[in-house]
Amino acid sequence: MKLTRLAGTALLLPTLIFAASTRDFYDRTHYSKTFGEWRHYRILLPRDYETSGKYYPVIYYFHGHSGRFMGEQYGNGQVFLPAMIDYVRGQDVIVVRWDGYVEENYSGLYGGSPYDIQVRGKLDFGPYFEELTAHVDSSYRTLADRQHRATCGLSMGGFMSLYISARYPQLVGSASAYNPAHEFSVGPPGAKVHYMNKDHVLNHGHTKVRLVRASGDYISQYHEELREVYSRTPEVDFEYRRDEFDRHWVTGLDETFDFHLKAFEDVGLTAYPREFDHDNPFERFTVWGYQVAVESKKSGFVCLRDVSREYLRVYTREYFPDGPAVQAQKISITTPDWYGNRKSYRIMDYSHAEGRASFYALTSTPDGRLTFVVDGTGHDISVGSHQEARAPVLLPLSPAETPIVRPDTALSLPLRLLNTCDVTVRGVQATLSSEYPTVRVEGGAAVIDSLLPGQVVDLGGRFTQRFVSTEGYFQHCRLSLDLIYAGWHGRSERIDVDVLPTPLEAPDSVRLADGRELVLPVFRQAGNQGGGFVREHACLEGTGNGDGRADPGEELTVWVCLPQGLDPLDKYTWHHAKVYTDDPYVEITADIAESKEREWTSVMNHTSRFRVSQDCPEGHRVELILKSESYSFVWQPDYRFGRDLLYQARQFHRKHLHRYTLTVGGPL
Repeated sequence: MKLTRLAGTALLLPTLIFAASTRDFYDRTHYSKTFGEWRHYRILLPRDYETSGKYYPVIYYFHGHSGRFMGEQYGNGQVFLPAMIDYVRGQDVIVVRWDGYVEENYSGLYGGSPYDIQVRGKLDFGPYFEELTAHVDSSYRTLADRQHRATCGLSMGGFMSLYISARYPQLVGSASAYNPAHEFSVGPPGAKVHYMNKDHVLNHGHTKVRLVRASGDYISQYHEELREVYSRTPEVDFEYRRDEFDRHWVTGLDETFDFHLKAFEDVGLTAYPREFDHDNPFERFTVWGYQVAVESKKSGFVCLRDVSREYLRVYTREYFPDGPAVQAQKISITTPDWYGNRKSYRIMDYSHAEGRASFYALTSTPDGRLTFVVDGTGHDISVGSHQEARAPVLLPLSPAETPIVRPDTALSLPLRLLNTCDVTVRGVQATLSSEYPTVRVEGGAAVIDSLLPGQVVDLGGRFTQRFVSTEGYFQHCRLSLDLIYAGWHGRSERIDVDVLPTPLEAPDSVRLADGRELVLPVFRQAGNQGGGFVREHACLEGTGNGDGRADPGEELTVWVCLPQGLDPLDKYTWHHAKVYTDDPYVEITADIAESKEREWTSVMNHTSRFRVSQDCPEGHRVELILKSESYSFVWQPDYRFGRDLLYQARQFHRKHLHRYTLTVGGPL
């Protein structure tokens, strides 16, 4: 359905907009250069806007799936808009309800899929958000800085609130989400990736975040998983609220908007961060004044870590949290104008792929910027200052964001420290500890007498760790590597690990797909009121001779049989598996993103394709960890909230881990 532009909506002078102070809201349009069309929004203004002469903070509200700027499908719009109107009437704040309408995705005025964050999507609502905020700031009396700009949203709009504020942290000081969707496809056309909010919470390292979950919400498990990650990320100023409510709706709007009003008073949100982290899947982006451009962009993320005036780490990842580096990527990073007119600096570049540091001279531009050009395999870059500007940095412990460790055995994590200063660092003292009762660390303080520029020292043998776990899934643990250098300066490096469960048993049975067709019984959910059935699923996967065993040079997928899935009716069915291994003869070649059965939130099931090296010897035994998932609509038709029956089944998933020994060229 094509909407025509509303009459009289070109906003030239704020004093010409309003006919009466009794209006609850105004529906406006503006022309979007980003999309080449007129876009709608609804704006709610304080009661005294016409006469006060004051400037106001702004909350941008993102509607959910099937919604529009004028209302939500959920609750027939009877809950949200009246509550917003009442709130704005009594507070010094402006609320803008923007429109996620995409014509080709909508079957009618409602009933669409907004924001274009699906695999087929071609529109990018990120630059449009920049455009909309600039339009509102130029057309209304707003406090036009990140301290006084907030995002808020429900469901798919909750995803957008978290995603947009994470993508543009320099624009948004506070973000809230009601029952947010978890994962969607974002990025440039032809190079989209699956963006999971829980994988990128570090993007909010200088943002205030509030997550609201209704207790009876049908995707509650995703909210709890997101809450867990935010809660253990100290860089994020995070609040969480669980409301007793049985619908996928906004609850406690006043309380959440009060959260934003409190954030608007925090002058700390105007400060430039000393350090920041950022992940971004686009070919060009600007974050905190850094301009990043990727040549020949492929699907994947550019990841920036611990960015400061003296140092940054940059690497790429095909997918999170454990994807490999994106190959054949040329990344250009231009700094803010900090470095003076045509001044020369000694740059250190430590290559993760080569395991060594190189040095070169770089001259700043007339406006004081430096530009670094690297590939995507991982680099630590520092700008020389002829002093001990920072402590040695901890190099990545594993190719994945979080290493996987075994329980009940003495381990020595590979703790490698790199001196990123352009002078020798002396008298470094390192201690390793953990506050987790399931972790035991042995080894006293390690002292490093001196560390040359670009030199790496391995402390792995100085400490041992022993982890204890329980049954089920990975157990999260955290260690702290505390550094003292130059006699008194201090820095702590946080080390997160995932501990394998105890016991970790072999699967009931396994099928390897190496170019052969498999016909396997799989479970399918019947609908969102529970139930399900088993049907035959045919697939042709992998490349090889199709004999069902792993031979050198073949690519394979793994299927695991579960005697009992999460759903009571899911018995002895087959499930795709994600593969974890550190075997040198095995390479994970693809992350397979499959739609979960009747998944409401666009979350995908991520499994693996892997290759056995051509030079792998016959009979070589490969230790694999296999992860598979099962799903269920948990429907309790006699379950009540007050007098009301449960409105909708809740969707849950269970992750299953198994150990499996693969013998290359072994028996079927």
